[in-house]
Amino acid sequence: MTRSFLLTAFPTTDDEALYWWHVVDGKVRAWGCDPDPVMASQAEAQEEPPLDLGVISLLPSYLTTIAGHEAISGTTENQALAAAVLAAKAGSLDSENVHIVSTIDNTGAVVTASVGRDILSAGLVRLQALNMDPETIIPLGWLLPVSENGPLSADFGFDRVVRANNIIATDDPALTDILFAGQAITPITGDAFDAMLADPANKSDLNFRSRMFAKKTKRTMGAVQKRRLGWMVAALIILSLAIPLVQLVQYQWAANSADEVALARASAVVGAVENPDVAERALDQRLISENRGNIMFPVPASALFSAIQHVPNVSITRLGYGENGIVSATLSGIRAEDINPALIAIQDAGFVITATSRTDATGSVQADITVRAP
Repeated sequence: MTRSFLLTAFPTTDDEALYWWHVVDGKVRAWGCDPDPVMASQAEAQEEPPLDLGVISLLPSYLTTIAGHEAISGTTENQALAAAVLAAKAGSLDSENVHIVSTIDNTGAVVTASVGRDILSAGLVRLQALNMDPETIIPLGWLLPVSENGPLSADFGFDRVVRANNIIATDDPALTDILFAGQAITPITGDAFDAMLADPANKSDLNFRSRMFAKKTKRTMGAVQKRRLGWMVAALIILSLAIPLVQLVQYQWAANSADEVALARASAVVGAVENPDVAERALDQRLISENRGNIMFPVPASALFSAIQHVPNVSITRLGYGENGIVSATLSGIRAEDINPALIAIQDAGFVITATSRTDATGSVQADITVRAP
């Protein structure tokens, strides 16, 4: 897969033309200075740009402070880095508005880089407005290699930087005379300059995109994960359909077993029968012939007493029962309207009734009724 990324200057003002370098497979393919580096780099490319174009932004040296710190003996690497950050924050003139990152260089020295939070926030907004959201923001001077032969300098167009070990500064004559007095400064140009730009990943240890400025990652699913998710969804659907089907088979089997047991027990009473429906009708006829089942006295009688309990000022003065399963009774009340709710309640319970009203010598209403199970 083609390794491609876009190096850009970190914007410090609105509508600023930014220097950019398009690097493909370790070589600077194109470069320029434009208000929209992404569009310009694609226009300059000789072929379609790869889709995985990453962005690395270079922060000017005059906006950053890089400092070396003595390692504290007896501490772990993380402890040494944390101590260096605290020391850099304590030495800052605006400690509440500074973002600090730290690393340990090849010599084992602890190095910190600092920049104002407001500068970093505003620049990120400008970059995102240009459809760039860099994975890495590096102090520009950190790109320069360390030479045993003295200080090195590089001209990036938007900033000139000098570096000797961990001393990094803007290439200003007044400043370089103080920091590098008497030393010959070697400029990095041509192929050496392109080689320096081609491998910024080795310099990403001082990355300002950390903590509160860390880039929000988008979670994506690969082809294998999508395929696995598809199989899981299919298995879930099949399982969801299989469970009720299995339960339906189990219920059907249980119902058939219950019918067989009921049929066997009914056959012991009424003889051989074909199915449960025939057995039920035979049992009903057997109960009727023996004055049992629905025509037994307790069935209509319970309906009568249940209805009377819910109607005040109505009483039963006579109760009788015939072999045909009919309960006869006389209800007594002050008015016919008092007795009617009891009769309606019996009918609502599903029983067949007859009623004849009369008035006795005391003036109360008497209703001679019969109650029969359906």
